[in-house]
Amino acid sequence: MPVITTPLSPHIGLEVHGLNLERDIDEATRQALLDAWTRGGILLFRGCRSAEAHLRLSRCFGKLESSATPDLNVDNNPYLMELKYDPEKRKGPGPMMRVNGAERAGWLGWHWDQSFTSVIARGAVLRMIEPAAIAGETGFIDGIAAWQRLPVQLQERIRDFEVVYHFTPEMEKNPYGFPTDLVNLKTDPESMADLRKYDFPPVVHPLVIIHPETGREVLKLSPMHAKLVLGMDPAQSDSLLHQLADHLVDERFAYFHQWSEDDVIVWDNWRVIHSAAGVPLDVRRRAQRTTLLGDYGHGRYLDPAPGREPRTATIAD
Repeated sequence: MPVITTPLSPHIGLEVHGLNLERDIDEATRQALLDAWTRGGILLFRGCRSAEAHLRLSRCFGKLESSATPDLNVDNNPYLMELKYDPEKRKGPGPMMRVNGAERAGWLGWHWDQSFTSVIARGAVLRMIEPAAIAGETGFIDGIAAWQRLPVQLQERIRDFEVVYHFTPEMEKNPYGFPTDLVNLKTDPESMADLRKYDFPPVVHPLVIIHPETGREVLKLSPMHAKLVLGMDPAQSDSLLHQLADHLVDERFAYFHQWSEDDVIVWDNWRVIHSAAGVPLDVRRRAQRTTLLGDYGHGRYLDPAPGREPRTATIAD
């Protein structure tokens, strides 16, 4: 059966129709899905009703990466992570923030996954089991399109720049492309100690990359965890990162997915940034996620000293 797609938005994404995810996916269909993923940057599937179907679909797009957070794994499966917020316990992965005056659990600003490690994931596959009754949207922005919207003179100026990233557990301490009124509601010592347990030394990534499948340039900036432009005067670096992050996270060019039960989205982490709107503190939400293994080959540690490795190799943020 041919893979039929329709656009999710004018800016990014395709929805795949007519594919029975409870059956095996043959090689011709797998290649058609990969081609659609290259065109769209993200793919939406409906009706993924089981973990087995989720894992089978994920493997169409690459090898799976084991989770660095085993306490979130489903049934001891190292590749399947559960992301659940329980309003009765006020407990779940991710921060609790006050954003634009609204309290939200699981809110995450714009980012690409694992920017604070030298090896970054190829992509991710998220399945919604219990969508939020209110809010809970996930946003996506295309870094290829963002690059194309930059003035040519600015493109020429920044093409060879590199950015230093360092893991920042407190969302409110990310200055670029984040709301200025963020308040962290999760300030108890136990929660903060859990966030700070990861030892990630600073890393460096290029500001612009060539996307391997399309051959097109990507504005490869993650507003979350970005610290400075390598080798630039601090004031100039701060000004440039504010300018580029504000340009990149312009939500006029975003797609925000309103989740339904059994929806699955696959996104290209080398091209797409994403965000999570979070849910009100009294609203339940449950999802599962797999991560696609990958290394685009351009990341490195800021300190090249031999043996300087983080205690945790990867973390899905």
